[in-house]
Amino acid sequence: ETEEMKASFGSMRNAIIAAFLLVYMIMAALFESLWQPFVVMFTIPLSLIGVSLGLFFTRTSISAYVLMGVGILGGIVVNNAIVLMDYINLSRSKGMSTRDSAIYASKVRLRPILMTALTTILGLAPMAFLGGEGAELRAPMAITVMGGLTIATFLTLIVIPTVYLGIIDIAKNVFKRK
Repeated sequence: ETEEMKASFGSMRNAIIAAFLLVYMIMAALFESLWQPFVVMFTIPLSLIGVSLGLFFTRTSISAYVLMGVGILGGIVVNNAIVLMDYINLSRSKGMSTRDSAIYASKVRLRPILMTALTTILGLAPMAFLGGEGAELRAPMAITVMGGLTIATFLTLIVIPTVYLGIIDIAKNVFKRK
């Protein structure tokens, strides 16, 4: 690795961290909560599972384009979790129990989340797998987003409601004892 590569990866890492912090702060303001954006941001590590699998199976090495793909992916998977979390909050505000609202939101938002994820994944397929000029630059970014979005979409529908319910249960137990 050259010094230029190290500097490039370092600045890309800092840009991704700054972007994720800004996303967190915006969500904290929108949800008027500090813990709900944390639950939403929990989707980003889930997407990294898919990124790793996508890069592994396509034998793609990590590059600046892969890191750019991770940045893009962060915004997309967070959007799916926001849609789910917002509907959970809406259901709770209408008087549903926490557990019922999490289950109901997952059922109601399943189709919109799957449709947006599939259109993104299928839209990136030509960029990932067809050749042409500059394909060696575009393909790693597309593979990153496709792999991460595929895994994160399915895990989001299971893990986000589970984490949400777990945090609510912990908060109830902690504040009940005091």
